[in-house]
Amino acid sequence: MTTIAPMAQSATPRDGDAVVIPVAANSMMADSPAAFPETGCLSPQFVPDLVQVDEPAESEYYIFRSPCRSTKQIAAIQDQMPSGTFTPPPADWTHLCNTRRILTHGGTLRLLALGDSIVNDTMRSGWVAGLEAAYPGVQIQATVYVRSGGGCQHYRWGDRVQKYILPRRPDLVFIGGISHASVDDIREVIRQLRKGLPEVEILLATGAFGRTDPRDAAAMAAASYSGSSEYGRALRALAAEERCAYLDMTGPWVEYILSSKLHPHRFYRDRTHANEYGEQILAKIMLAFFTAPDQHAGTARHRP
Repeated sequence: MTTIAPMAQSATPRDGDAVVIPVAANSMMADSPAAFPETGCLSPQFVPDLVQVDEPAESEYYIFRSPCRSTKQIAAIQDQMPSGTFTPPPADWTHLCNTRRILTHGGTLRLLALGDSIVNDTMRSGWVAGLEAAYPGVQIQATVYVRSGGGCQHYRWGDRVQKYILPRRPDLVFIGGISHASVDDIREVIRQLRKGLPEVEILLATGAFGRTDPRDAAAMAAASYSGSSEYGRALRALAAEERCAYLDMTGPWVEYILSSKLHPHRFYRDRTHANEYGEQILAKIMLAFFTAPDQHAGTARHRP
C-alpha cells in the first residue's frame, strides 16, 4: 500500500482515453460554452485535499480509498456551484438491511465501489464523508475499484472478483457507471460476489454524465446507461431478481441539470466527465438515497 499526493483531475489516469471525442459525436458541443482541450480535461478549481491511498492493481485498473475530499472542501465547492433541484430517489432498503443497521446503530461499514471513470468521479466527490457526517456513529471504509471504460464485462473475467474484491470483505458493493456491456455481465459479477460472500449487499445504479445531451429526452431514453432506457428497465428487473437495491441516478441528474437553466457543460471537465460541480450533483444524489425516509418502517433517516 502506498500513500501518494491527492489526485488532480487534470492528471489522473482514471480519466483515461475516453476524453478524446469527435465534436460530431457529442451534440452538446454545438452550443457549448466550454473550450475543452483535445486531450485531457480542464484544470480543476478544487484539487482533492485529502491524501489518497492507492493499492496494487493490474495495469489499467485502479484501487484507492475514498473519500478524497474533506467536508470543508465539499462545503466550499457546493457554496460556489450553480444551484439546482431534483426529486430525491426513493430509498430502496429492502435488500440493504445490514447496511441500514450499521448506519442507524453505528459501527464500521465496508463499502466497495465498482465500475468506470464515472464511478471514480462519484467516489471522488466525497459523498462518503457526507454520509459519515449524516450518521456520526459510523466509520465507512470505502474502496474504489475502477477501470477507464470499465464495466462488469471486465470484472467478471480473470478472477478479478476473487482477487480484488472478496479479500476486502465488503458489506456493501456499489456497481454503477456508464460502461457495462450487458445486464448479463452484471448478473455474473453479482453471482461471483455472492458465491464468495453470501451476505454481501449490492446497490445497482444507472449512469450519469457521458456524451448524451440531458436536454434531449429522446436521446436519454435511448442512451445505453440511462434509467429511462431499456437498460434501466433491465437493471431494475435484475435488482429484483438478484435481491439487490436499485438507484436511478440518471433521472435526478437530468433534473438538476435542467433546473439549473445552464448548459450541461457547466458541470463537465471534458466532453464526458463531471467537473467538481458535476461531482457534487452525484454526491447529492447518493446522499439523498442513503438519507431518505425508510418507506417500509416509516422511520426517518438522518439528513446531512
